[in-house]
Amino acid sequence: MWRSSRLISVLLALSCSTQAQAAWLQSRGETLIISSLSSYSSDARYDDFGARGPDRGYRKRELSFYGVYGLTDSLTIGAQPGFYELRAHNANTTGRQRMRGLSHVDLFVRTSILTGDYWIVSGQALVKLPGTKAVDREPLLENASRDAEARLLFGRSGWLARETLSLDYFLSIEAGYRYRDRRAADQWRADATFGIHPWQNYQIILQSFNMIAAQQGGESDPTDYDLYKAQLSVVRSLPHGMALQLGGFSEYAGRNTGAGQALFMAVWTRF
Repeated sequence: MWRSSRLISVLLALSCSTQAQAAWLQSRGETLIISSLSSYSSDARYDDFGARGPDRGYRKRELSFYGVYGLTDSLTIGAQPGFYELRAHNANTTGRQRMRGLSHVDLFVRTSILTGDYWIVSGQALVKLPGTKAVDREPLLENASRDAEARLLFGRSGWLARETLSLDYFLSIEAGYRYRDRRAADQWRADATFGIHPWQNYQIILQSFNMIAAQQGGESDPTDYDLYKAQLSVVRSLPHGMALQLGGFSEYAGRNTGAGQALFMAVWTRF
């Protein structure tokens, strides 16, 4: 089993993301519970050629819970449910839409494949179950498809400028394929995370999330979209195995999808 005690807080930070799951595993009998609150807004979209233009406004607030448990040293299981409030407004009309309910639920299992002193390769299987009031026409918000995903993950840690600054860093690279039912377009997914520990008890994390449709149906198919997001966050370690993360992300490019941004806060405890 690959271990590195100095990376514990890093793993917690990576786990906060609803997109990236991180290559590392929990130790046997170890539990991690995370609560995160996010506020998303969008009033633009990318067309089928990737050009950005105005769109009706979306506002979404979501409270999500992420839990993982080390079933063994080489097998981690987890789940991520959430609750959301969505408001949509068409600028050209007086029409407004408001939705509340249970968000989709992710269930996953992760296992180690190869390990080294400072690196690990792991595999993950995930299923996504739709929440309440899911609709096919809003694929990025609450869609009705049931998904299954296989993902390969690579993680590595080390030091930058070891002879001078000796800054801890970590890197996680992930790639996977997601099958989606209800005639929704399947997706290729690729995520990357880079983090650095510049000061005691603080970390800076840069992340990239990328979704690319495996089938091309054009604007007539709202589930056929590409989306590229960049995320920046800061993590503060707290006493008693707790930590606080503050950050935000921007959907900086895409095709046939909304163009928004979000701020989020996450608090977690490990026991």
